Amino acid sequence: MPVEPVTGMAPMPLDGPDDVAKLMELLQRPDSDARGLGDHLAFLAGTQPELFRPYQEAVITGMLGRFGVSFADQCVLLGGAPDQCVEHLARRLRHHWSFGDAWALAAIGSAAALEAIAEDVRNGGDREEYELCGVWVPPTGPARIRFSLHRRAVCLQPVNGPEELAAVDHPVGLPVDQVAQGPSATLISWHYLSLRHTDVPGLPAWPADRVHLVGVRAGYPWTLHAGIDNYGRYHNAAVTYDEPPAVEEEETYRSLEVPGFGLGSVELRPYDADLVYCNGHIQLTPGVVGTAGGPPIGLYSNPSCPSCSRLMFHVVTVENRIREYGDGWRSLFICEDCQTVSCNATGWN
Repeated sequence: MPVEPVTGMAPMPLDGPDDVAKLMELLQRPDSDARGLGDHLAFLAGTQPELFRPYQEAVITGMLGRFGVSFADQCVLLGGAPDQCVEHLARRLRHHWSFGDAWALAAIGSAAALEAIAEDVRNGGDREEYELCGVWVPPTGPARIRFSLHRRAVCLQPVNGPEELAAVDHPVGLPVDQVAQGPSATLISWHYLSLRHTDVPGLPAWPADRVHLVGVRAGYPWTLHAGIDNYGRYHNAAVTYDEPPAVEEEETYRSLEVPGFGLGSVELRPYDADLVYCNGHIQLTPGVVGTAGGPPIGLYSNPSCPSCSRLMFHVVTVENRIREYGDGWRSLFICEDCQTVSCNATGWN
């Protein structure tokens, strides 16, 4: 069974309703391994989430403190929970605000939940906590989910040279001048990944065939914003740093920019029983380097569009090892209305 609990807990079978019932019985026990059970719940979210539906209300009203799964998995398991669950969480937030209740409310994602989130924020709830999850509260109206509910595992595959790279749908390692133009091609120094956005279900319409995850000569954290030209290349790029890179750091990155290094392509695979679920992620699966779709990783502030100030829509997050350059996570966001992109670099935690 492809569950490797981070705590060393022995994997349990999860083949049908009876196995899930046993899992939920264990979750109620205060002496059970909540983190180990959380990895089993992540497997359930990736394979048979419908088996969890009968337990949504019981978890939300009585077991959230032991519900040790990531926000992304909560969106799958708690999504569409009944309105009485929304009312329960809204009451709790009014009485005593907690990120756990806020996460659960955001994960439900129903019309009632999005109305409740907007009310919570306008009454003093933590807007930033919701935005870390990819949920935006506009000046008026309900909250809006700024990510696709459909996740795909990003699986890295090698290619045999530039000719083969040119023929793949989702290339890794394109020359910078193919993804950026003018002065932006000077600022942008590295290409991690391009995706055909139509291959990630739930992404908003985009005027270009592909969106590109790119990098600059710096470690992390940094955020790059750019517009796109008629060919989908980036232009008018601007980058902000928490701490500007030193000359020595820039030279180190420059030395890594060897043409033809790290060429590859990615396959976008649905979450299923062939992935390895451990510690709230699937990164132990051979070849898997990240996730397209789903919410952002939630460890760092997510970018807002420099034109309209709306929270940007999460496209993909991958490990730097997709094409070794820097260290940590690399993420791509878009604002579909303003036709702007944002790429950012963050650390591991």
